[in-house]
Amino acid sequence: MSIRPAPLSKDDASDRLTAPAPPREGTLHELHVTNAMLDGIEAMTSAETQETVLQALSETLQSTTGAQEVLVFGDVSERHFGSPESQPAVLFPPKCGRALEVEQIEWFARRRQIRDLSRCRTPAAASLCGHSEGSLIATPCRRKNGRLMVVLCWHQEPGFFDESKAQVLSRLTAITSHALRGIRMDDRQSLLASVLENAEVPVMLVNPADQGGDVVYVNAAYEAMSGRTLSEMLGMMFITERFRPGADLDNLCSAFADGQRGRFRILNTKKDGAPFLDEISLTPIRSDSGTLRYLLATHTDVTEHAQTQLVVHQLEQRIESAMEAVTSAILATGADGEVLYTNTAMRSLLHELYGTEMRPHQAIATFIKSVEDSDQRVEVTCSDGTIFLVRSFDSSEGGRVITGTDITDIKRTKRVLQQRAAAMDSTAEGIAIVERTARINYANPAFARIFGTENPDDIIGESWCKAFRDEDVARLSSEVRPKVATEGSAQIEMRANLADGERTFEVCVTRIDEKMRIVVARDITRRIEYERARTSFEQKLHDFEKNESIGRLAAGVAHDFNNLLAVINGHSALLNDRTPPDKVQLYSNRISEASSRAAKMINRFLDLGMSTDQQSMIDLRNLLTESQDLLHSALSADTCFTLDLDEDEMEMLCSPSDLLRVALNLVQNAQDALGNKPGRIHQCLKRLPGVDLMDLRLDVGQIDPDQIYARYAVEDSGSGIPSDVRKRLFNEHCSTKGQRGSGIGMMAIAEIIRNHDGAIRLLTEEGKGTRVEIFLPLSDYSLTRISEQDIGSVRLDGQLVLLVDDDAQVAESIAAFLERLGAEVSICLHPDEALEAIEEDPGLWSFLVTDYNMPGQNGGQLARAAKTADGDLPIVIVTALARKLSDPNLTEDVISALLGKPVDLNTLAHLIAQHGRINSAEST
Repeated sequence: MSIRPAPLSKDDASDRLTAPAPPREGTLHELHVTNAMLDGIEAMTSAETQETVLQALSETLQSTTGAQEVLVFGDVSERHFGSPESQPAVLFPPKCGRALEVEQIEWFARRRQIRDLSRCRTPAAASLCGHSEGSLIATPCRRKNGRLMVVLCWHQEPGFFDESKAQVLSRLTAITSHALRGIRMDDRQSLLASVLENAEVPVMLVNPADQGGDVVYVNAAYEAMSGRTLSEMLGMMFITERFRPGADLDNLCSAFADGQRGRFRILNTKKDGAPFLDEISLTPIRSDSGTLRYLLATHTDVTEHAQTQLVVHQLEQRIESAMEAVTSAILATGADGEVLYTNTAMRSLLHELYGTEMRPHQAIATFIKSVEDSDQRVEVTCSDGTIFLVRSFDSSEGGRVITGTDITDIKRTKRVLQQRAAAMDSTAEGIAIVERTARINYANPAFARIFGTENPDDIIGESWCKAFRDEDVARLSSEVRPKVATEGSAQIEMRANLADGERTFEVCVTRIDEKMRIVVARDITRRIEYERARTSFEQKLHDFEKNESIGRLAAGVAHDFNNLLAVINGHSALLNDRTPPDKVQLYSNRISEASSRAAKMINRFLDLGMSTDQQSMIDLRNLLTESQDLLHSALSADTCFTLDLDEDEMEMLCSPSDLLRVALNLVQNAQDALGNKPGRIHQCLKRLPGVDLMDLRLDVGQIDPDQIYARYAVEDSGSGIPSDVRKRLFNEHCSTKGQRGSGIGMMAIAEIIRNHDGAIRLLTEEGKGTRVEIFLPLSDYSLTRISEQDIGSVRLDGQLVLLVDDDAQVAESIAAFLERLGAEVSICLHPDEALEAIEEDPGLWSFLVTDYNMPGQNGGQLARAAKTADGDLPIVIVTALARKLSDPNLTEDVISALLGKPVDLNTLAHLIAQHGRINSAEST
């Protein structure tokens, strides 16, 4: 339905045209004008577009007024509905392209009639029509919306337009405005219908006349959203049971009834029954008189939006909770200065600063101003000593965010770091922070002094290694860098040449991260000198104590050794031609037994002087058994001395001299504890698994549960050890016996046991005695030993033995024994003779037995030369210094065994039988 105004009939138009002035009778010109106006009016009222209306106007004016040019312009464009322009526009003729100014339009805001343009003083007239001569008439028309439209006619002749033509222009201008308004209303109606239909927003038009509203229109977007078509919705009530009850529904009903604007969220239902949250915007449509015609309702499915808002709200709550939880104070203001948010920490800070003297808003305003006056960064100290760093930031919305960060710990840490830096600068140890490439980034004065300067700045950028000797720096790549990479730190001793001479430094390199290291150089020159002096003193003290122990033992050894010599001499005197045969064997066995005891005593006595660096595989049972005579020599006659041995083997790789000194001094200490009174000293050697010893409370060392141990215990019935002495017994040289004390001391004993990976347990009670338990780890290696039943049962038939000894009597006695067992023995008194015999016929000899100490060359040199000449020749070295030798020639690939003097002939015979080569020529 068109809302264009009804066109004027010819009669109405005629009446309106003739109303201003009475018609002139019989004038053909007037008839022509009247007909032309009627035709023009009909053309304008039937036109469909603005352009055709203005074209009809131009033609009518040219016909009725004789105008040569017709120009229509206004202060707003009529080409597009409702779109105002910033510049005045020429509406007709189209595509005029003439630029207009606002002042020109304003000059034509009232009716103008210029008879001669050349005499017109106003430039707007000539510039607007584009002519400086001729005449013009112009009539303005105020539109309903107050906008101005002007119709101008021009003719080249001055005075061409009279008042009648001006009246015709006025009437046609009014009719044109009426026609244009109808076109605009049609355009508006069409445009609105198109907008509503094609809008993406669901739209519903409701007639509010009926109670509850009658739906008269829905667009395609609504159909798509709800699933209901226009035909289904027509006649349906706007307020329906599809709406779920709620506060917003009540507000919607109230607004609908009153014809008011509003936005409401209603839980609605789609055609398929799916619920959705419907946001309804209600807009009333009223007539010019204010009568409510329709209600326009836009619908939006905000289900997802609401869910998003819920998530956002929850997130905001979490953020707010987080902001409340942080220790930093936070204050946010909007662009207008309004405070948007303050957290608890900020409120507490404001309370600390201003107390209750100010109201909260005054405190906030004062605080904000103080921050702004302090260049947006200030430190604030509270009464409790807490320090806040207050900073101000501009927000993206034009407001400000002020934060207060608690920097109390940072300040405290800074002070600590400054104190540490001062300490580092004042310490005597050289400290440097260096890059991985060794380049110095920081050095304290002590480190700079290693470079020969007092100013650390002089060495920044230098390599820290330059201060030390090249040969020590060369060791860094192998001894330091790998450990720093794997373990994080490493130490090395390095030397530097300073003004006062060479100094030794203990250098510790510690990794900070992948790029940086800390180097600490500690001058240990004096410590090294002290340690050398201390080591020398301890060695002298050790030697003194050892010599004292040996000196004390010597008298007893001499006494026992003389007794053994007396046995040997006495029974030797009994052997003569008149001695009965049965007595010869008896006397001989006693001489042999006494000689064996004397040899063992001398060997063990020599063990006391052995180097502690020499280790050998021994059976601890044999060591103790063979040492009993020696140990007994250190005791008084009225001391009961006993030994219990386990039957199991107890093999270990050890220093026999060290263990013998331990046993001797434990026994001597036990004797000292007895004093001059009779008493008891008991020894016990037992084999025990480590797992059974884990619960023991040890004084020295620790137990490995996977190891087998030998426990050597020495127990006395003496005076015991006081508790105050016991605490320092293993940590310093001390004696529990005063002037009666002797031995190497328990501290030295502890050091020996530690070197053997052993442990010590001390049990004592004053007045009742002391028990010292030594735990020594045993070896898995087992020595091959000759059983008693094997002695004398071996035969050496076919063995060609070369015997070398510079003592003819010793050589002859050994040769006689071997020949009695079937061997053929050749004796050489000089090693050169023996070597010549071997080189003359390699492979001839079955076995080489040689002494060690001989003129020309020793047994080790002879063995090496003989092995070179005859690579398969078995060799045995016989020497009285078997436990003290450290000859590099005496290796397993050179000799088969090393036997001590006096030699055990049965052992020698078994070695020859086991390793000797049978000479086939001799055996046949």
